[in-house]
Amino acid sequence: MHYLLFIGAFFFFAFTAPLKVTLATCILLLLVTTIIRFTTRAVAGIEPSYGEALKAVGLSFFFLVLAFAALLSFAAGTGISNFTGLAGHLVFFAFFAAYVLGFKLSLGISAGASAVVAIVATVASTALFVAFRTLG
Repeated sequence: MHYLLFIGAFFFFAFTAPLKVTLATCILLLLVTTIIRFTTRAVAGIEPSYGEALKAVGLSFFFLVLAFAALLSFAAGTGISNFTGLAGHLVFFAFFAAYVLGFKLSLGISAGASAVVAIVATVASTALFVAFRTLG
C-alpha cells in the first residue's frame, strides 16, 4: 500500500514541478537511497533492498513532518515562536529523534545504528543538494 502512496506522490510532483527539478529530485533520491543501503550494510551488517531503503527515507521524512507539525501546533497554541538556547537544542533533538525513528522502524536496526545512518544520509543529501544546485 505504501508503494502506491509513493507512486501517487511522485506523479503529483512530476506533473507540478518542472522537468529539470523532477529529474534532479529522482537522481538525488536514488543516490541517497543507495548511500543508505551501503551505510546500513556497513553499520548494521544487513542488506536492505532499494525498496526498504526508499521506505526508510519516506518514513523518516514523514516522522520529521509530524514533528514539525507538532512544533507549529505548539507555537500557535502558546504564542512562542522563537526557540533559542535550550529550547532550540530540544527542537533540534526532537527533529533528529523523529528522523532516526523512521530509519529504526523501517530498517529494523538499533537506535545507535539508525543514528549513524541518519547522520550519514543527512550529510550526503545536503552535499548532493548543494552540488546539484551549483550545477543548475
